[in-house]
Amino acid sequence: MFKDKNFLIILFLLFTNIFLQGCAQVATGAAAKIVTVSQEERSIGEFVDDSLVKAMIKNSYLDQNEKIFFGVDVEVSQGRVLLTGTVENIDLRIEATRIAWGIKGVKSVLNELQISNSDSILNFADDLVISTKISGKLVLEDRVNSLNYNVETVNKVVYIIGIAKNKIEKDIVIDIARNVYGVEEVIDYIIVKSSEN
Repeated sequence: MFKDKNFLIILFLLFTNIFLQGCAQVATGAAAKIVTVSQEERSIGEFVDDSLVKAMIKNSYLDQNEKIFFGVDVEVSQGRVLLTGTVENIDLRIEATRIAWGIKGVKSVLNELQISNSDSILNFADDLVISTKISGKLVLEDRVNSLNYNVETVNKVVYIIGIAKNKIEKDIVIDIARNVYGVEEVIDYIIVKSSEN
């Protein structure tokens, strides 16, 4: 999303350095996440599979096209891949989808990439604030298991992917997102678990 390549490289190196310095903390955090997965509607196996699919897609983006890597956010739930973010043209949008479909374990690709040449840090910051507010409200809502949802915001459009225990929970999640200041639209890819049984 950022145009300044040097800034992105510095940011990447900074995160890599933090990661390498705190490997023990990261391992502990990952273990804690695995333990909390038992509360999700996904099984631990599905959670691990989704995490691997996400990592492989992002790795393929980095290997094949730097613009896609930096412009596209990836979320995965039960093999369903949600692509959000912005790319410069339709060719990059198609390429991002093609690469995602090439990863083993992908069952569907939901391409919500927007085409834009005018990304700004301010837009990115606004979107980050919206996503953070929604995620925080989901954590505080006792009728919702926030672990079951991933929230991404692009140009004030909120995308939610996940699994709800029932329709009531799904409606609560969507209502929370709609009522956050700055949200212009909510697009959900939430599966209701009870409808799958």
